[in-house]
Amino acid sequence: MTTAPAETVAADAEREAATRPAVVRYSPTLGFVTAWSLWVLTAAVTLVVPDRLTAAAPTAAGILFATIAFGLTAWAAVAYRSRAVTVRLRHWTPWLGVLAAWILVWEYSTAKSGWLVPPHFASPQQMLLVFWEDGGLLLSCTWHSLLLLATGFTLGAVGGLLTGIATGWSKSVAYWSHPILLTLGPVPPATILPVVFILFPSTYLGSVFMVALGVWFPVSFLTRVGVSGVARGYFDVAQTLGASNRFLIWRVAVPGALPSIFTGLFMGLCASLTALAVAELLGVKNGLGWYIQWTKGWAAYPRMYAAIVIMIAVCATAIVGLLRLRNRALAWQKDLVRW
Repeated sequence: MTTAPAETVAADAEREAATRPAVVRYSPTLGFVTAWSLWVLTAAVTLVVPDRLTAAAPTAAGILFATIAFGLTAWAAVAYRSRAVTVRLRHWTPWLGVLAAWILVWEYSTAKSGWLVPPHFASPQQMLLVFWEDGGLLLSCTWHSLLLLATGFTLGAVGGLLTGIATGWSKSVAYWSHPILLTLGPVPPATILPVVFILFPSTYLGSVFMVALGVWFPVSFLTRVGVSGVARGYFDVAQTLGASNRFLIWRVAVPGALPSIFTGLFMGLCASLTALAVAELLGVKNGLGWYIQWTKGWAAYPRMYAAIVIMIAVCATAIVGLLRLRNRALAWQKDLVRW
């Protein structure tokens, strides 16, 4: 066997490196400077460039964007002395830059250039004006939506958990309840909206039932799957130590089924948010869905967009809250599976 000279090996390595595509590395400092500059530019454009359309508090919007740029400066100053803050700043810097670029394009294409005209398109300052003028009504609608969502989700989740545990533990209960699950569970709550509003004495109670129904099926089905999938060995060990049926259910079956239960809760939360929007759009006389339908009827599109933004924030907050709860309850899983 012959060995290639060292010079030949080095030359081959250089040629391979030359033909390899260059890797562009992300610079956190350059990313922060870019994001900060975009916010400053957005504030300058909002304050200096005259509006082509009817002015709607451009000064307030410009001051807000300038305040965000100042907040980034303060954040960077704190991050200079704290590694944890530096990590958070580096994590969110790309998104801050994208958000600033989006608002800059949005501002220029609406208020400053008039390319996108009302009523279907609203400028950022118009949106801010809506939050200022209709803040009280939007706050009231948000509270009613949250109350309806919390009530329906809680009832549906508790009912789904009890149904899933019973069907996963008892074969006789599963025999009688399984056809009902397969019949009523997959039906979208929106399809039975007329029947719900006939059967229930008020539209609010009917809406609560719709939200609860959307949560009940995925939670009950996946809880049953989780309870049934717990390894038999855990029950054998617990019974050997003298555990009762109650202990086996609540201290062995339910903790072992938690990953599947949380999957059902996530699916149920998404279904409940859909049911909430449908119920408020068509039945309830208060809430964000009602506000969207009401403002659409008056062609008040900026107000409608403001309610949509709040609804997105509510949905995102609910998902993040459930994620935090899952992370806390399943902390033991972090080293076993990839989150």
